[in-house]
Amino acid sequence: MKKLNEFIKRSGIIIIAFLLSGNLFAQIELPAIFSDNMVLQQEFACPVWGWAKPGERITVKSSWDKNAITTVAGHTGNWNLKLSTPKAGGPYFVTINADTLHNVMIGEVWICSGQSNMQWALSQTDSTGQEIENADYPDIRLFYVARDNADEPKKDCYGKWEVCSPESAATFSAVAYYFGKELYTELGGPVGLIHTSWGGSTAQAWINYPVLQSTPEGRYYIEKYKEKINNYIPGILPRNHQSPSGLYNAMLHPLIPYSIRGAIWYQGESNTSEHYMYRDLMETMISSWREEWGQEDFPFYYVQLAPFDYNTPLIGAALRDAQRKSLDIPNTGMAVTMDIGNPDDIHPLNKKDVGKRLAAWALNKDYGKDIIYSGPLYNGFEIEGAGIRIFFDHVMSGLGSNGEELSHFEIAGEDKVFYPARAAIEGKSVLVKSPDVADPVAVRYAFHNCDEPNISNKEGFPASTFRTDDWEIFTDNVKISCEYLKEEDLFLISMEGGDRTTAIRYTTNGSEPTENTMIYVGPFKIKESGLINARAYINNTPSIAIQTSEILKHLAVGKNATYLQEYHHRFPGGGNLALVNGIKGSEDYYDGNWQGFRGNDIEIIIDLGGEYGINSLSAGFLQDQGSWILFPEKLEYYGSLDGHNFEKLGEVLNEIPKNENGAIIQVFTLNNIAGTYRYIKVRSSKLTLPEWHSGAGNDAWFFMDEIIVK
Repeated sequence: MKKLNEFIKRSGIIIIAFLLSGNLFAQIELPAIFSDNMVLQQEFACPVWGWAKPGERITVKSSWDKNAITTVAGHTGNWNLKLSTPKAGGPYFVTINADTLHNVMIGEVWICSGQSNMQWALSQTDSTGQEIENADYPDIRLFYVARDNADEPKKDCYGKWEVCSPESAATFSAVAYYFGKELYTELGGPVGLIHTSWGGSTAQAWINYPVLQSTPEGRYYIEKYKEKINNYIPGILPRNHQSPSGLYNAMLHPLIPYSIRGAIWYQGESNTSEHYMYRDLMETMISSWREEWGQEDFPFYYVQLAPFDYNTPLIGAALRDAQRKSLDIPNTGMAVTMDIGNPDDIHPLNKKDVGKRLAAWALNKDYGKDIIYSGPLYNGFEIEGAGIRIFFDHVMSGLGSNGEELSHFEIAGEDKVFYPARAAIEGKSVLVKSPDVADPVAVRYAFHNCDEPNISNKEGFPASTFRTDDWEIFTDNVKISCEYLKEEDLFLISMEGGDRTTAIRYTTNGSEPTENTMIYVGPFKIKESGLINARAYINNTPSIAIQTSEILKHLAVGKNATYLQEYHHRFPGGGNLALVNGIKGSEDYYDGNWQGFRGNDIEIIIDLGGEYGINSLSAGFLQDQGSWILFPEKLEYYGSLDGHNFEKLGEVLNEIPKNENGAIIQVFTLNNIAGTYRYIKVRSSKLTLPEWHSGAGNDAWFFMDEIIVK
C-alpha cells in the first residue's frame, strides 16, 4: 500500500507537470477576428497570426487538410503563417495549438466600412419587419467591430463572428447585410461580412498616419488637428471619430491582413466641406489599404452620396462629382443613389437597393455574372452650334426617363454662369440647349445638393452627377462672431474664412456682398442692431455661400448668465456669453453661434444687473431631425427680483412637428408679461428621440441661440 501511495503521488506530480506544460503550450493569444463562426476566404493562402511566448512553437491544423503547418513565435512574441483554404464550404474547424475554432466556413469575405449610412442598422431601415424575421442565413457570418479610436495602431479590436440570425442581423449594417445577402443568393456559398464603421467619421480617420503625412491633403488634416489640440480645453485631448488616423488605428489596423475578397465603402458626408480634396484622399486611402493588405488591387466599391441639403450650396454635388472621378482608380466601382435618397434626411431609409447595387458590381466584376451593374456614366461631350451633346458609358439598351422630360441639366457660356437647360435623348446621347446661352461651353447635370434627376438606362440604373467643366468650385463659408463691449455699448464683430479664403467681403445693411463691397481687415464695431452678410473670396472668385448673421440689441446683451445645467463641450457657441452676445445663429448649426445641449435639461438664469419692466422674452432654437436635433416640447420663463424666489411667467409650446424635415429655426416668444424683474430664468426638459426616429431612444440635441429680453 505504501508503494502504491508513493506511485500515485509521483504519478500525480507527472500529470500536473504535464498539464502545466500543456497550459503553457496553449497560452497563445489570437486576434478577435479569429473566432468560432468565422469565414476564411476560399482558395487563398490566408494569413493567420497571433501572439505567444517568444520562441514558442505554433501548430495550425484544419479539418480540410490532414497536414499541419508550424511556425515559431519571434523575439517579440508575434507569429504568423499562411493557411491554404479549399473551395467554398464547411463547417470546418481549425486548431491552433490547444485552441480550436469551431463552425468555420470557407467562402467570400468583404470589409464593409464608412460612416453613418454604412453603420445604419437593419432595424433602422424602411424594410425592417419581415426582413429581420426572415434573416436566418447560417452560411452568412457577421463580424461587427466595436467603435474605438486611438493615437497609435492597436494590435486587436473588440468583436466576434456571429451566425446571421434575426437577432444578429437587426443591429448589423443594413447596407452590408443586403450586399452579403445578394452575394449569398447569387453565389450559393458562405459569405463573411466584417463591418467596421462609425457615424460622422471622415475619410482621413481611416488612413494610416505615415501615409497621410506623405500627401498634401493628409498634411492639411494633420495640421488642422494639431491646431485643434492647441486651442482645446486644457486637459482634454480632442481625439474623436474624425481625427486623422484615429479609426484606422483602432478599427482597421487590427484586421490587417485578414484574407478578404474586397471592400465596400459608404462615406463622404463628413468631407463635403473639403470636396476639392476628396478624389485624392480616396486614392490615398484605397492604395494604402491595398498595399497593407498585400492582396494587389482588390476590388473597392463605394456608394455615391444621395441628394441632401448640406446648408452650403453645391458642396454635396461637388463631393458626388469627386466620387465619380474616383472611378479612374483601378478596380473601383460606384453605386449611384440619386433616385433613392431623401433631400431632407442625410440617412435615407432605403438601404436594400444600395446593398444590391454594390453587389451588382461585385457579381459582374469579381464573380463573372452577366448582369447590369451601373447606370449611365458621363464619357465626353461635343459642342454642336447652340447645343452640347453628352455621351455616356453604360447606356446598355438605351437611355430613359420614365417618359418624363429630362430634368436638372444646366448649361453655361464663357461667362461661367449656368442656366437651366432643355435636354433631349437622341439615341445613346443627350443634346442640351438653352435660349439663354447662345454659345455654350459647359454642361452640368444634377449639380445641386438636393437634385433628384430622372435620367437612367432602360435597365433602371440611374445616371451619376457630372459636369463637363473643370472650373473652380469655391464653397468656403465665413464664420461671424460677436462680442458685446459693455463699457462702450458696442458690438465687436469678427470674421473668419476657410482655409482657402484669401479675402472676405461684407455688408452691414443686409445687401449681397460683391467685389465692390467692403473687405474685412479685422474686427470692427457697430452700434445698433443690424444684418451682416459676408462672403469669402479666393483671389477674384467669390464663394457660392453667403453667411448671414443678425445682430440684436436688447436688455440681456452682455449680462451675466448662470448655467444650472452645463451645455455640451462640442458646441459651446462662445461659452457663457453665447446666449447673450447679440448674435443669432443661422440654419447651419456649425456656424459657431449655436449652443448645444444633450442629455441635460436647459436651465439658465440671467442677471440683468437691475430691475426692468419686462414686456417680452424669447429664445431661438434650431431643429434638424435628420441630425438628431429637435425643438423642446415647451420653453418655460420665470422672473425674480432677488434671484432666489422665481415666479413662472408663462410657457411657450412647440407647434412644429418633430418629423418635419430640414433645418428649421423657431423663436419661442412670450409676450404681454408686464412685470418688473432683475433675474430671468429659462428652462426646458431634455428629450429622447421618438420611436419613429432612426435614433429612437437616444438623447436628442437642443440647439439654442440668443435669449432676447425686451
